[in-house]
This record gives sequence, structure tokens and C-alpha cells, in this order.
Amino acid sequence: MSEPLRVVKLGGDALASPERIAAAARWAAGERRHGPLVLVASARRGVTDHLLGLVNAVEAALPATAASDHAVAAAERAVAAGETVSASLLALALARLGVPAVAADAREAGIAAEGSAGGARLASVAADPLRRLLTDGVTPVVLGFQGWQGGRVATLGRGGSDTTAVAVAVALGAARCELIKDAGGVFSADPRIAPAARLLPRVPLRFLVQLAAAGAKVVHVAAAELAERHGVPLRLASLGAARETTVGGTATTPLHAVAARSGGCPTHADSVAVTVVSHGAGRLRPLHHHLHRAVRLAGIPLLGLRCGGEQLTFRVADGDGGLLVRLLDHHLARADAGDLPAGRPLAPLATGELTGSCA
Repeated sequence: MSEPLRVVKLGGDALASPERIAAAARWAAGERRHGPLVLVASARRGVTDHLLGLVNAVEAALPATAASDHAVAAAERAVAAGETVSASLLALALARLGVPAVAADAREAGIAAEGSAGGARLASVAADPLRRLLTDGVTPVVLGFQGWQGGRVATLGRGGSDTTAVAVAVALGAARCELIKDAGGVFSADPRIAPAARLLPRVPLRFLVQLAAAGAKVVHVAAAELAERHGVPLRLASLGAARETTVGGTATTPLHAVAARSGGCPTHADSVAVTVVSHGAGRLRPLHHHLHRAVRLAGIPLLGLRCGGEQLTFRVADGDGGLLVRLLDHHLARADAGDLPAGRPLAPLATGELTGSCA
């Protein structure tokens, strides 16, 4: 029995080398036997940064004599070339496996963008072009990160391929959208910073939106917001390991996670905001004074602190950010296991209270 349509976004790590592209194609060919797929491809790892560097170098070598829309259009097409290459190589690999596949750019896939040049956002996706390919038995490989605006390519911002995938899933009425990433699912903290971080097997969409907005690099915040707005179930997973998170529905157990975002504070330029995100009103309130006390006892100087609703944000010097993420994740794991830190707690902060600046 055929499964419903799925949209699967393959991140840059999954397409980082010819061997990984071949592995991704074999995986997609196997999944296609169970039901139709639409694939969305990101640029291969490091390619977008390289292209941005080339654009910046050319612009620096030839100072502009006047503002030019043609220059912006040329720069955006150059930066978007990374997705062209990765989608085309993935379609080639699928074809070599006997799977009819076509790389579809924004115009061919019916993806429209709007907004100012150099900072466009996805406006709409016309379902008919992709539906025709699916009806003909062809697997579309959509170029992520771009839309079509005014007869030219418009880039959607870093992480925009996540948004492309969710928007395509909404337009086609897909059963779910799957985001294939190197880390796999959603963790209680960035596992590259906190190796002991716990995989969260199921989280609600609202929690994912809050986590992304706080600075977690798990998914682009616009994609999470779009999925929540349209109720699109997500699955975050990796191809090479059994690490996945189902996103949607409601949580049956307490959920806490830690996100970090650097900069963003004029007073403390070399600082990082580390935010504890909690799912469920009131779940963080009993914990925040314990976490505050743990930070004080660890001797980490605080530049700012804000408690509000389901979030608690600490601002510290950039060099203390990793230590703080690991410390908070450790104490949240103990709290979720029913083992709160011992000792006399500090008086809790009132909701919205701010100490320091730019917390």
C-alpha cells in the first residue's frame, strides 16, 4: 500500500561529497518505493560561504559607481548557484539508479518571492508544476534557498531551504515534511557544545518555534513558524544514525532545552545570550532560581539576566558561553529526572525582571 506524499529536505552535510550524494540518492530511491517524494536540496556544506566570499571579493575589487539592481541580481544568482549544483547532482545520482528525477529551480517549481532585493522572503508556491512531475512518475528535486521575483532569482536568507521544504509541503498537502540534517533530531542543547545533551524524541511545534527563535541552529525559525501556522508535522532526522525527532502534537513530559545566540548587544559586543526554553506555562518558574544559583556557584559572571514566561536568558562573555550551555543542560537533565539541585535557593526573579543589559 502506497504511503502519502512526503517532502524531504536534504541538508548540506547530506550532500557534502560525491559519496554522500550517492548515499542520499540510494536512500531516496528506497523511500520512493513506499510512496511519492519531493526532495529539496541545500547547497553542499561550505559552498554558500565560499560563493558569498567570491561575491564580496569582486565587489571589493570594483567599488560601485552607483546603486544597481543588476548588480544585486547577479550577486544573488551567484550565491544561489550552490543549490543548483547540489540539486542537479542529486537528480543525476537518482537517474543513474533508474529513478526519473528533475532538478527544478524556483521558476520551474512555482516558488514566488517578495520583498526587497537581497532580502526576499517566500511568498507562495504554486502546486501544479510539481504535481505534473509527480503524475508523470518523476521525482522533483527542488532547489532550496530561492524564489522567483520579477523575472530573476531572489535568495531567501541563510537556512532558507528549510522554509522552502515546509512551503512546498503546505502547497502539496504533504503528509509531513522531513528535514535531514547532520545532527539528526532536536537535542536538549547543541551536541557539538554539550556532548551529554539528550535527544528529545517528540516535541510540539510551538516548542520548536521558541527554540529556533532563541538561537538554536536546529531549524530555520521561519520554517518552524510556517509549519506551526499550517499544522505541518515535521520529522528531523539524519541519514547516517538513528537520531530523529517527531515535531507536532503535544508533549506528555516536561521539555526543557538550551539555545545560544552570539552578539546582538551594543553594550556587550563580545557576548552570548544563552536561553533556557521550557514547554508549558509555569514549568520553568520552579526551576529558574535553582539555575540562577548554579550559575553563581560556578563563578560565571553574568552580564544580564531575564526571566519571562517560558524562557530564562543569561548573557555572559562569549568565552563563557560553552561552559554555561553545558552547566544548564546538566542541571535541566537532573531536574527532568526529579533530582533538583540541593541547597537554599535564591529568591526567584519576577516575570520580566531584568538585571544587567541586553539580556
